[in-house]
Amino acid sequence: MHKHRLKTLLNFSGLGLPLIARRCLLGGFLLYSVAVSADCQNSVYPKNAAGDLFPSADAIKGLLAIEQGTAGLCALLAQDLAQLYFWGSADIGANLAKSYDYALRSRKVEQWPYDLRFLRSAYVLAGLDDSDSAEEALRQFQREIDSGEPLRRDKALATLNQLLNILPPLRPIQALIYADRQYRQVIERPNIIAVLTKRGPQIRLLLRHEGTLKLAWARASEVANSKRDIEFEPALRGLYPEQAGLTAAGEVRDSRHQVWRTPDSAPDTGVLISRFIQRDGSLYEARCTATHLNGRWLISAAHCLYAADGSQNLVSLRYIASPLTLGNSISVAAVWVHAGHNPADQLSGDVARYSGSDVALIKLSTALAISTKPRLAAPSDDRAGAWVDSFAYPSDKERDSLWFSRCRAGLWLRGDSLLSDLYSLDCVSYEGQSGAALLQTIAGEPHIVGVLSARVHSGEINQPVFSALNGGIIADINLLIESGANNLKMFRALAI
Repeated sequence: MHKHRLKTLLNFSGLGLPLIARRCLLGGFLLYSVAVSADCQNSVYPKNAAGDLFPSADAIKGLLAIEQGTAGLCALLAQDLAQLYFWGSADIGANLAKSYDYALRSRKVEQWPYDLRFLRSAYVLAGLDDSDSAEEALRQFQREIDSGEPLRRDKALATLNQLLNILPPLRPIQALIYADRQYRQVIERPNIIAVLTKRGPQIRLLLRHEGTLKLAWARASEVANSKRDIEFEPALRGLYPEQAGLTAAGEVRDSRHQVWRTPDSAPDTGVLISRFIQRDGSLYEARCTATHLNGRWLISAAHCLYAADGSQNLVSLRYIASPLTLGNSISVAAVWVHAGHNPADQLSGDVARYSGSDVALIKLSTALAISTKPRLAAPSDDRAGAWVDSFAYPSDKERDSLWFSRCRAGLWLRGDSLLSDLYSLDCVSYEGQSGAALLQTIAGEPHIVGVLSARVHSGEINQPVFSALNGGIIADINLLIESGANNLKMFRALAI
């Protein structure tokens, strides 16, 4: 067997007075509800320059209460409501028309509020507002994306991605696509991202062309008649930079960007928090990413269920579905880990056994409403260069912030009848990202194809690897979730 030095992607930290203090401080903050004051001096939503994108759940409840009880809205309150109905919340679905109506009511002497400049461009692209051209609205987003400042880039992408989530789902289009409104220049094999508007005889599209975002047009009369094939973006709906790749020195690049929430086309994610008493009596906490298979079941990494010294003396195991709010912490009812997983393999450097069995299934005590029930599959391409996506909560970023990675994967180590194939990734992974599901577009749909395991240091690679799903694992997952059967071949129950 291959021997390698492994670094797991867990986030272990000693639980002492500093952690207790942080918990108390955060708990106190959550009890404090921010709301718009009667004289409209306070805004609920963070400023554009702030690291946050959304207010607290308590603040949103206060905003809704004020909306229902106020006959006349001040401009600042209307501005907050415009953002609320653009982004939506756990209790309120996104409503673009209602968002635009509140945005209009927030203007003063026809001037748009500075904090709604992204939303104004989104309204223009969607055909609701004509105070600017669609070309200029898109240029504003592209300037932010190309600014070189991660926060500006990520907030612009988040706004565009939310607009794509609100717009009707993209369906295959078989028609000539043009670079101009006059239908003079045909675009060959355009990567269409969204249909922005359908007005009369003309359809306006958003596409990615030569590394930038561009508008395009099609004749509505041609859509149903043409037989031309159109190349579409991956099924994971949204705009995500593809900047992964190894440096000249063979090191992985950091291509992650903050997303604040997963798109509707991706499975829901959260944070799995495990607390252990180690063999020396010390108390440790581990934080991993977990992904919903349905409202009750999660998939994550098996090593997240063991302490740093390999022991399994769990004090508590809970799941945070919305990590920015600790109030929705959910207990775990049952855990199943890969039958071949042994934490001692990490210490011996046996990466084939350790990462090749690094899959766990977690059953929650309470079922949650989720937006997407994912499909499962083995990776569709063994060759290096296949794109895979993941959403995770890395420890090197602001605590409990959600980050997206798009990486190229390649088969690195072949498994056997029990152990999974291992795929290497050409992007950065840090503690806290362990357990993240790897998504790949197969037959036009995003599928979970593996679980992020460890970073491998050897003479061959210095890269993260993921444990790939295979037919046996998928069969056991379906059997366990659908019937609760315990006679599984690939998994065993773990006492908690």
